[in-house]
Amino acid sequence: IIINHFHFIKTLATMEWNQQTLTFLSQSFLDTLSPLPEPRRRAEKNLSDAADSPNFTLAVLRLVAEPSVDEQIRHSAAVNFKNHLKTRWGPSAAVPIPDAEKEQIKQLIVPLMLSAGPKIQAQLSEALAVIGNHDFPKLWPALLPELKTSLENAINVNDFVSVNGILATVNSLFKKFRYQYKSDPILLDLKYCLDNFAAPLLSTVENLSVKMSAAGGNVVVVKQLVEAQRLCCRIFYSLNFLDLPEFF
Repeated sequence: IIINHFHFIKTLATMEWNQQTLTFLSQSFLDTLSPLPEPRRRAEKNLSDAADSPNFTLAVLRLVAEPSVDEQIRHSAAVNFKNHLKTRWGPSAAVPIPDAEKEQIKQLIVPLMLSAGPKIQAQLSEALAVIGNHDFPKLWPALLPELKTSLENAINVNDFVSVNGILATVNSLFKKFRYQYKSDPILLDLKYCLDNFAAPLLSTVENLSVKMSAAGGNVVVVKQLVEAQRLCCRIFYSLNFLDLPEFF
């Protein structure tokens, strides 16, 4: 399907979430998967041009959340969303994402990540970590409490895919403590993370141990629980890298 030039330019100018945008983005991401070079290059060019439009990032995220769209298209969109954030979220970006759009993305990304399938969830977890590297915790104080509540809920219903998605995100957020020298700002950030996540981390490890004993011979569940325990160890390592907290 070739989107006519007028339709394309109009979509670029607005990038509002409507059927026109849904059709344009869906077809573009589908064409990026084409084995034929011409439609693939055309789609990549269209998306590259559209990337400068206000609300492009938000529109791509909404496409990822659209259940009526084929999963391979949504996965392609999730990869694009993650890569787009890497170059556009920071203040030094040539065309940064507007602040109002950023706030909407922050409100949507955690629940969307938790409701997505494993492949899309992995991409959104990485995307969330990209945002966190710039904004967490000072510019995103709601993130850790939201992740903590979501983690507790996921454990209670034995949703270990979501548990691992959340723990992987927290692990990515806390990795920064392994690579920075001690300073007052970084120690304040560490204290914030300890105050908000040390107790939930310990509780999570205890709950996972109980569930491991109850898993029996369920290989799938055991693998998920082992991965969760591994992620907890990585988080623990990050929280203890700069100093030994009193809590532990």
